[in-house]
Amino acid sequence: MTTSEYEAEHSVADETAPTNPLDGPDDSDDTEQAEPLAIAPDERKLVTQPYDLGVRSIREDIRSGRISLNIAYQRKYVWDSGKASRLIESLLLNVPIPVCYFAEDEEGVYEVIDGLQRLTTIRKFLDDEFALTGVSVLSELNGDKFSDLAPKDQRRLESRTIRCIVITADSHPDIKFDVFERLNTGAASLTAQELRNSVYRGPFNNSLKALAQESYFTELLGSFNNKRMGHEELVLRFFALVNGIASYRPPLRQLLNQYMRTHRKDPILDEEADRFESVCRTVKDVFGDRPFMAQGSQNPVNKALFDAVMVSVAYSDHRALIQNRESARAALELLSSEERFQLSIGRATADRSRVLYRVAALSERLREAGVPTTLSTNLLEEGLSPRGA
Repeated sequence: MTTSEYEAEHSVADETAPTNPLDGPDDSDDTEQAEPLAIAPDERKLVTQPYDLGVRSIREDIRSGRISLNIAYQRKYVWDSGKASRLIESLLLNVPIPVCYFAEDEEGVYEVIDGLQRLTTIRKFLDDEFALTGVSVLSELNGDKFSDLAPKDQRRLESRTIRCIVITADSHPDIKFDVFERLNTGAASLTAQELRNSVYRGPFNNSLKALAQESYFTELLGSFNNKRMGHEELVLRFFALVNGIASYRPPLRQLLNQYMRTHRKDPILDEEADRFESVCRTVKDVFGDRPFMAQGSQNPVNKALFDAVMVSVAYSDHRALIQNRESARAALELLSSEERFQLSIGRATADRSRVLYRVAALSERLREAGVPTTLSTNLLEEGLSPRGA
């Protein structure tokens, strides 16, 4: 068997992950990924450092916390014993192992960006947590844990090295996150919010997760399960757009990343959480059970329509909105049937002109229905200008 044949047979690729249930044909997430990052040329810095780490050193660094597997924040360990055993056999045979990528945080800890399953497997085997099974070349080792191996095999395994590339803390944070997204293309890749959940963990992220579980919010989203942190991303969209719509420039993912990064060390303030709750309850009272389902769509949440409704209501007089609920509901239904609004929630939805239009258009219709808005006149005028059509 040649090395290439062996590598193909002993593939250690990750498992396929399901599609994010919030992603639908009426959202432009795929197109939005192609939007250029708004970073000045002299700030586009990516600093990397390659290392060849020995298997024994990897286990010691995991134990000491220098390497963070961060399993609670990323996908769980999913490899079965057969796949894990093939990796260990590959190391014993000195078959090249794919490069692992780390991100260095501010405290010098290496967060695993790519290679979580491989590194976890190494740690588990050296800690005697599973026995080899289904090994085809070194079949005599089937049934053995690390402690059962002959001393020469133990030394051989511990001396093997894996090429690891560290993206240092000196790198520009948006460039760094973009690299994470590029690396995160395997079959078990994380969604953008799962990646933020890992990279920007902290008090703010914990607050996001808590709000995403509140019944006053989840009852607006229909019956689908929150398997890929789609709920948390919607909560993040709310805060990022409500507080940053005036200065917003695409791509939207950059706004979301920057908002999480800026606020990562602070929990969401009580007054902000109360505002979110008030908006959710008002939306339910006025627009009913499916306020974010676009006309003609089976997708329970159109994220762009979510922006329009939630941000507009956040800037509205809630008491007046509830008093004029019938007129407000009719205004949204009529607006949703208009071509320009449908375009703003269906294509290139992260474009500034379309973000502003869908928020300004609904705010203006609500104002005409007797609901005052505190959205600035400048934003209303820019959003409603014909050039954004």
